[in-house]
Amino acid sequence: MNELGEKVSLIIPTLNEVGSIEAVLKEVPRDVVDEVLVVDGHSTDGTPELVARLGCAVVQQPGRGYGDAIATGFRHVTGDIIVLADADGSYELDDVRHLVQRVREGADLALGSRYLPESGSDDDTVIRYVGNKAFTLLFRAMYHVEISDALFFYAAVRREVAQAITATSPGFEYILEFLIKAQRAGFKFAEIPSAEKARTAGKSKVNAFRDGLKMLWCMTRAKLRRDGGF
Repeated sequence: MNELGEKVSLIIPTLNEVGSIEAVLKEVPRDVVDEVLVVDGHSTDGTPELVARLGCAVVQQPGRGYGDAIATGFRHVTGDIIVLADADGSYELDDVRHLVQRVREGADLALGSRYLPESGSDDDTVIRYVGNKAFTLLFRAMYHVEISDALFFYAAVRREVAQAITATSPGFEYILEFLIKAQRAGFKFAEIPSAEKARTAGKSKVNAFRDGLKMLWCMTRAKLRRDGGF
């Protein structure tokens, strides 16, 4: 905890990440992070068993999908500030320090961005880059949130934010649902530059076409339903 007594929790969703999770856990800045929780999505490669052998807390999510994993993590962690990161080795985990600092400076949500100066991505394909840019521009136009990378959910949020927002989308569209509901609730956003490394093992779980359609529908449905319902 810091001098204010604020506890920092880190949630890491996993699905068959046995090739990368050990290295990722070793990179966690333990002088900043007080609690690490791995939320496993029914891996079949021994990921949860490996995490347990490494002495880290692991829970099984009841359903399936990225959104269900994050929602499960929110229910289990105990921190005042909650950080979300992936298990594939692509995140620069030292940036947890900067995300947490932005929250301590007054932001309700601090988001990493691959598209600010001094950032970038080694994992973007042309299709992913164009898709990320297009969705971010559309999100900004529809919801008037001045962020530069709407689909990179490397984030730190105050516990009050996680408790106030009930996002229920099970897949990657959860990211947009969460951000839309945060904007409508009046929470304050901040960004930091964060470079994305090439993943160290496994394959991306994102299907550009299928998940892209779900994200587009998520944004459209929320816009049509002015009460914020999904």
